[in-house]
Amino acid sequence: MSVARVVHARPELFAAPNHGFAWIRMIGALLVIYGHSSPLVGSGELFPPEWPVQPDEGVLMGFFALSGFQITESWMRDPHALRFAVKRVLRLWPPMLTVSVGMALIVGPMITALPLGEYFRAHETWGYIVNNAGLLTLRHDLPGVFEDNPWPDAVNGSLWTLPMELLAYGGLFALLLLGTAKKDFRWLTVVTLIGLIAWDRHLEQTPGAESAGSLLSVPVESLVAFLVAFALGVLLNLYRIPLSPLAAGAGLVVLVVMGNNITASAFMAFAVSYAVIVAGHFWPARLTVPGVWVNGSYGVYVWGFPVQQLLAMAGIGDQWLMLLCAAPIAYVLGTLSWKYVEDPTMRLRHLFDPAPEKKREPEPEPDPEDFPTEKALPLPEPAVQRPPERPRLAPPHPPVGGAQRPVGPPPGRAFPPDRGFPRRLPPEESPLSRRLSGEIDEPPQGRHARRPMPPEAGRRGDPNRLDRR
Repeated sequence: MSVARVVHARPELFAAPNHGFAWIRMIGALLVIYGHSSPLVGSGELFPPEWPVQPDEGVLMGFFALSGFQITESWMRDPHALRFAVKRVLRLWPPMLTVSVGMALIVGPMITALPLGEYFRAHETWGYIVNNAGLLTLRHDLPGVFEDNPWPDAVNGSLWTLPMELLAYGGLFALLLLGTAKKDFRWLTVVTLIGLIAWDRHLEQTPGAESAGSLLSVPVESLVAFLVAFALGVLLNLYRIPLSPLAAGAGLVVLVVMGNNITASAFMAFAVSYAVIVAGHFWPARLTVPGVWVNGSYGVYVWGFPVQQLLAMAGIGDQWLMLLCAAPIAYVLGTLSWKYVEDPTMRLRHLFDPAPEKKREPEPEPDPEDFPTEKALPLPEPAVQRPPERPRLAPPHPPVGGAQRPVGPPPGRAFPPDRGFPRRLPPEESPLSRRLSGEIDEPPQGRHARRPMPPEAGRRGDPNRLDRR
């Protein structure tokens, strides 16, 4: 898919979509740190939990919509099942495994309340690494770590959305294998989205938070809500829905005007999903920076929560001070994660790329020296209009020994057509010149011509000699 998703009237005013998406993901990761600041310092929830519309949930929906849109684009560019799966693994696992191993084997031993020997002998220490490596079986606590914090026994609460991301990848992978990316089967995605919306509305009406339980370590109610946003991103790409900043802004205004109610909660997924994708395509070019500055959003997201827990353990009890201290530290760790973990591992996906097709070199022109038989053939010459030839007059006397041979084909027959290239005929010569050159061996004609001597002339003498007359 080499055609641009949005053709700008003045492209110099807008950054590339990938750069715009990187900016939006970085802003979203920093907003997640802001959303965690209040509960992690013990001052309560940032937003009342009874609100149907949770702004921090809208930020996560934006993450999922962007993911669905970009992953679909990846499949459209390279619809190969194995390479698609490898790319998803190389994107999702390395940063998550790095932060899990780092917290369990480096940070945990430094801050645990248990003796080091007991800490490393505990099954929970190694179970934390193994379970998180499985991704669908997350474990959030390490023995003796953060036990006295306002939010205890949670080493890295940000990892809870990664299993949902993995399930979204799996669902899209199954749909793509069924041919959803093809025009005749795109309706399967529409049916899937309608089913997810109906399920989400049913769970929203069920009393009690997370009343649907969990799938392994994934809360089902949140999973379905985020899958709706993910599916919206997929549809925006598959159906090439027009992207309009005016429509995106109007949707956000309507969402704010609707207030905090169930209807707004349902509309939030549509408004936010469309708005973040439009913003990525219309990101201002003047905000373009080196990619390393904004590509570390995933690292910021997975390192932000442990950094905030460490700051809370250090005694920071104000949410604004928490945000002021945690955001730059998480940003530095996320940038390092991008440079030394994510970027090197993502480059490995090129090992699975198809080999580039070699361009066929033009065959060299044949050397005439290699074909001596063809070299002897005359080249065709353009036809030349010749003036009509005068009819040749027959000799005045027939040759001795017979009548003159008629010139031309016998009656009723014609010369066969020329075969091959036309050839230049030599100039005609008169019979007299041909006779003088010896080409025609004919006796002279007339009364005074010497007649042929008979065979016995050698014995009897020449009767034409003058002395015999």
